[in-house]
Amino acid sequence: MKKNTFSLIILASALVGGILSTSCNKGNTNTTQKSVTLVNGNLSFDIPILPKNGEYDSIVKFNFKINADSFVKSFNADYDTSSIRSVLLNSCILTLPDGSTVDNFRNFHTANIGLSSGTYGKIVRIATFTDIVDTAAYSLNVPRWYDQNLATYFKSDSICYHFYGNVRTASKAVLNCKAVLSYQMELSK
Repeated sequence: MKKNTFSLIILASALVGGILSTSCNKGNTNTTQKSVTLVNGNLSFDIPILPKNGEYDSIVKFNFKINADSFVKSFNADYDTSSIRSVLLNSCILTLPDGSTVDNFRNFHTANIGLSSGTYGKIVRIATFTDIVDTAAYSLNVPRWYDQNLATYFKSDSICYHFYGNVRTASKAVLNCKAVLSYQMELSK
């Protein structure tokens, strides 16, 4: 019994020592962190007239120019794009201001938004709406796909969004779509 008690005392001492040394190290860092909201708003793109198509067919892509370095420096001149540690999508809202009762989001069974950039060309899905209800809809709040860190994509001067999905019924007119995407960006220096 004495051997087990002694072992527990040594283990407890080691744990307390580890916690204290970890706590002491926290005071030695000179990291400055900042959390900012980035909104890519009033993005406009046209969805062409579409026949019924296969699942997840690419429909249209639209570019968005952003000077990420200037945006980041607007919070503190010490920050630059290398300070971007994390970018998470908060929301993605699509609207059809000129939609009609025949041509609206009801035409789609699914809608997806993908992202690529000048520094990272691989397309990643960031938001998806599966099983859109078969009723007239002129606005979609497209849920984020999952909490993925998009920092690599935002260390660029241009972002390219991709709209793709599955068409339920053929459209009869070109649809002008507006997109507003909001992100939470974490900066660290």
